[in-house]
Formats: sequence, structure tokens, C-alpha cells
Amino acid sequence: MNTKTFPVIRCAGVLSAGLLTLAGTPLRAADKAESDAFPKFESYIKVTGQAASISGSETAFQNRAKQPSSGGAGVEDLHIYKDLSKITSLVIDGKALTGTEDYLGSFKLTKNEVGSIDVGYKRFRTFYDGVGGFFPLNSQWMPLSDQDLHVDRAKFWAEATLNVPKAPVFTLRYENDLRTGRKDSTIWGDTDFTGLPNNNAPISQVRKIVPSFVDLGERHESLVATMKHTIGQTKVQLSLLGDQFNNVDTRSVTRFPGEVRLFPTPAATVLVPAANMGNQVVQVETEGMKSRMSGVTAEMSTPLSSKLTLKINGNYELVHTAVSGDRPIVTSTPTATGVVPITTNNYANLAGGTRVKNYVGNVGVDWKPSKVVFAKVALRAQDEYIRGSSTYDVIAASGTPATALATTTRIGWAKVHQKVTTPVVELRYTGIKDVAVYFTGSKRDLNGVERNTSAYNPVTAAIGTLAIQNVSEDHGNYTLGASWKTSPFLTLRSEVYEKGHKDNTNGFETRVGDYYLLDSRYTGVKVTALARVSPQLGFTTRYVHQLGKMKVTGFLPIYPAFDSLNSKNHIISESIDWTPNKSFYAQVNGNVVFNVISTIYPRAGVTAATATAIAFDTNRVLQNSDNNYCTAGLLAGWVVAKDTDAQLQYNYYRANNGNAVLSAMTLPFGVAVKDTSVTLGLKHKFSATMLGNVKVGYFDSQNDTTGGRANYRGPLAYASIEHAF
Repeated sequence: MNTKTFPVIRCAGVLSAGLLTLAGTPLRAADKAESDAFPKFESYIKVTGQAASISGSETAFQNRAKQPSSGGAGVEDLHIYKDLSKITSLVIDGKALTGTEDYLGSFKLTKNEVGSIDVGYKRFRTFYDGVGGFFPLNSQWMPLSDQDLHVDRAKFWAEATLNVPKAPVFTLRYENDLRTGRKDSTIWGDTDFTGLPNNNAPISQVRKIVPSFVDLGERHESLVATMKHTIGQTKVQLSLLGDQFNNVDTRSVTRFPGEVRLFPTPAATVLVPAANMGNQVVQVETEGMKSRMSGVTAEMSTPLSSKLTLKINGNYELVHTAVSGDRPIVTSTPTATGVVPITTNNYANLAGGTRVKNYVGNVGVDWKPSKVVFAKVALRAQDEYIRGSSTYDVIAASGTPATALATTTRIGWAKVHQKVTTPVVELRYTGIKDVAVYFTGSKRDLNGVERNTSAYNPVTAAIGTLAIQNVSEDHGNYTLGASWKTSPFLTLRSEVYEKGHKDNTNGFETRVGDYYLLDSRYTGVKVTALARVSPQLGFTTRYVHQLGKMKVTGFLPIYPAFDSLNSKNHIISESIDWTPNKSFYAQVNGNVVFNVISTIYPRAGVTAATATAIAFDTNRVLQNSDNNYCTAGLLAGWVVAKDTDAQLQYNYYRANNGNAVLSAMTLPFGVAVKDTSVTLGLKHKFSATMLGNVKVGYFDSQNDTTGGRANYRGPLAYASIEHAF
């Protein structure tokens, strides 16, 4: 069910483009036609207002359109530039918009040949929704009780720079980032309210369509001091970094809401109502993380000759982390005297931490033997030491019914030492007329040893089960491309690439044969054609094709490596730009995407019947994941009068991958949604110092994935006044 969100995110980008246009965001084509009539002010204030009338799911509108359904108003942009003297200037920027809770206040004071001071604060809101899951077999909908979710992100910064001629440049910057609020989670709960019987083994009636949420409380602070200087032709830079996190997030998940089993529990072959198939479980997981990092980075770039430049970089980091948290689980347990809430905990009183030392070095050369040849060769080396330990209590219930609680302490530790080398090569050749050829390649090799012990009870065991294993990784990225200007009217670009990633764990000593492999390979091609038919008309055509394969294995020799994933991706896009005269421009865009990810389908076949289970079509459980969709857009602008311009924008998104027939066997993951938006705006110059902008739009979203529960439609209006001073 969770994978439904990803295509919708793409849809949100399409709608956001429409809303940004509605909000007066300048576009390149518009700037070309409007540059003469509408000047750019040096100091100005822009006041705006926005209102919507949305019917249907307002939270779905907010989530996808990134705008509040209730509208908003305020100062969209304030910019003041002032010369305080011949060598001193002041820049002030501001913003204060309700609804999106978008605020900015900053000032920068600069004095030539002395330095600058930059201080500011900004904040903005991101909208989420708790629309929840939908099961098509019985039209069961499981939303959050509060679907209106949002997260606020804020940043304060202060920076001082000392820039005196013929002296090193010193910079000191402090940043404090916050993230607070509530958002939906990708970890969902289970329910038996699916309309499926409980006694139809092995086909389960359980589906994960119960949404959950995360409460965020996160702070990130950093302090960076930098010195830059040029000695002769050599550029050097030294940076000292202090960084710390303090995060406490709480995830709330409900499993089998509103359910309680019968007491005593009937046999599995007995048909029972959905309300009595499971026990409600409320899980609240607190995850705390604190970290402190200090580091130093040194960089140098010096020309060895007119054709050869040496670059060296070194970095050292020391990180300390501390983890905390717990996971109380309240289970509604039926007993002979009634339903009793029993609280257990998988990670009560969790406490632990790690210490990481990281050494990184880079050395590279840029070589330009001629005007048509460029080469870059570099080597990155890393040495990392990690030590960690943790302790927590397990509070478990036992008995029939499970009401007797017992607490057991668990301890665990791990040590990791790994080394990484990454050679990088970059080549570029332009010796053929109107042709440029380039190649980039890198290969990251990691080798190390990991020692750890499973979480053990210190009362009954002196030490847990020791695991000592070799770990290795192999990551290769290679790209070969060319650009060919065949004529003044046509340019062709082509690129082929390969990405390979392999993770390997091989145990030895006391755990001989403990083996795990994850191997993925992706190959692809990109082809682009830019055709300028005339000075007024141009086409940009692109085709992208990618193939992927993944192999995994578990404990050998029982589970050998096998193909676990295959993927195919085709993207076809077209963009047409037309500017027949200075008074009109138009741009048309279209994308068609074919994407499929397959696991064992159709190799799974049919599972034969047994004495206790019926036969079933396994292929209907392990289906392919299709993510096919198309988008289309139109942007047009024209001059209405000497001081008035108009702009029209239309956006369309369509995905039709839903397959409700599969719901009897599995959870249908395919998305079925259609979104359209259209906006029309006028921009008018009232005077040499005042501009006005009015836009109206209409948005329509039909979401069959949620059974229409996330549908919305309605108009949205925007107006602004921009005044120079």
C-alpha cells in the first residue's frame, strides 16, 4: 500500500508547477517577452493574497499542491538594497506569508576590502495527509482521525567574513536547523476488515492499509570556520567543523484497530467476524539520537605547469552518538473476565552509542595537454573505525492468555574497521569539429572486518553469540557520452551508462558459512535531439531506457544466489518552444513513462494444495509493480496591451496502474489517478514603480487508488501588488 505514494509525488510536482505559476513565479519564456515592459526593481515590496474553494479532500490538495486549502496572504517578497557609503552596502530580504507559514528575515552588510556580516532566519511549512489506505474488495477506507498533517522547517544563520586585500579570507558561519510537526509514515498497520474470510488458509485476510504518523522533534547545529588564501599560484583552504544533532521522533502505529479475539480462541477453521479475528495493538516507538562531530579539512590546488594542476584534500572526523528510546506495545488481550490491556516493550530503556573515527584523503591531477583534450585522474582513500554498544530491556508477556509479564535485560556490541579506495577518471575530447566526447568513471571498493555479538542476557550468558565476518562492497559508475552539432539547426546528444553495486558479507572463524550477497546492475542509454527549425521554433526530444537486475542470497549453501528483481524503464519526452514574435511565446511539454519492476512473477506459478491448505495462484500474490504514467503541459504568454501581459498554463497527469482484481490475493499497489490544472493570469504595469498581478486557476484530481476519498476540485485565485521604493 505504501508504494502508492511515489507516483503521486510526481503528480505533486506537476501541480506545484501550476501553482508556482499562479503565485507569480517568473518563467524564462515570460521574461523574454516581458523584459521591455516590466522592469526589475532594485528595492521593492510585493504584497499578495491567495484564496481557494476546494471541494473534496482538502488535505490531499494541500499535500499534492504544497499550498494550504484555506489560502493565505502577506508579504511575498521584500528586497531593499542601499548604499550606505561608497564602500558599504546593505541588503535586506524579507517574507511573511500566512497559510504556508513562510517567513524570511535577513540582512547582509558588506564593506569593500573589509568583509561582510550576514544574519537571517527563515521558516516554511510542508503539508502531508493522513488519507490512509483503501481496499477495493469491500471499499474499506482507513484514514487517520486527523488527516491534516504538516511539518515546519526553520533555519537561523549568522556568518561573518573578513576579506582584507593581500591577506587570508576568514569566514565563520553558524547554522541552527529545526524540523518539527507531524507527517505520515511509510510503516502501516494491519486490519482484518477486508471482507475476506479468516478460514481460507493459506490466503490471509490481513492487509496493511491502516496509516500511521510520526511526530518530529529535530535540531541540527553546525559551526564552520574557514580560511582561504592564495600563495603565489597555490590556493589553500583550511576548515574546522563542529556539528551536532539532537533528534527525538515518535512513531505511532495501530494494528487491527477495533478488533478483539474471542475467548477462548476458536480453531483456525472456524469462521469468525472481522471484529474478532485479531487483537488491537497500539505501538508507540520513540527514537532518540544525539550526535557530536568535530572535524578538520585541508585543501590545496597548485599548478605544476601550464598543462598540469595538482589538487590535494584531506579530512578527519570524530563522531560520538548516543541513542535512546523505547517501544511500548499495548495489546487488547481477551480473558475470562474481559478484555485487559497488556503493555509489553521490545526496547524499554534503550541506551547506547557509537564512536566513529574517519580519515579521508584525496589526490588528483587535472591535465590539459591541448585545447581539445582534458583529463582528470583522482584517488580517494578512506579509513574508518566504528565502535558501538547498547543495552535495553525486553518486557514480554506469556501464558494463555498472555498476561504474565517478565523483564529481561539485553546487551550487545559491535566493532567495525573498513577501508575504502575510489579511483575516479574524467576525460573530454573536442578535437573533432562540432563533436564533443566525454567519459567519467569511478569504482568504489570497500573491505573491512566486522565483529559483533547478538543481544544477550548478561544473567544467563557471559557473552552472546560472536560473529566475525568480512564485509566488502563494490560500486562502479561509468558514463560515456557525445554531443554532435550536425548543423546549425540540429544537435544530437547520446549517453550510455552502467551502475553496479555489490554488498558482500562472508563470515569466518566461529561463524563459518554466514554469507549474504546483494548485487544490482543498471545499464541505460539517453538520447537527446535539439532541433532549431527556425529562430522562432525549436524542438527538444529525449529518450531514456534503463534495464536493471538484482541478485540476493542468504545463508549458504541452503539459499544460493538468485535473481530477485528485474526492472525496465522507458521515458519519452518532447518539448516544443515557439516564439513567432516579440508579443507571443508558447511552450508545449509531454512525457510518457513505461516502468515495471518484477520479482518472482511469473516464475512463482501455482502452489499445490496440501492436507490443510487449498491450492492458489502464487503469481497473483507476487505481481509486477507497474508505474506507467504520462504528463502534458502548455505554457503560453502574450501581450494584451502596452502595459499588460497575459499568461496561460495547463498541466495534465495520468496513471492507470490499478488492478482491483488482485485484491483477493494481495494488496494491489498500482496507482490510478488523473490530475488536471489550468491557470490564467494578467500582469499590469500601473506606473513606473508599481506592478500588479492577478491569476485564477482550477484544479481537478480524481484518485481511484483511494476509492475517490482523495479526490478534490475547485478554483484558486491569487493577486499581488509590487511597489518599488
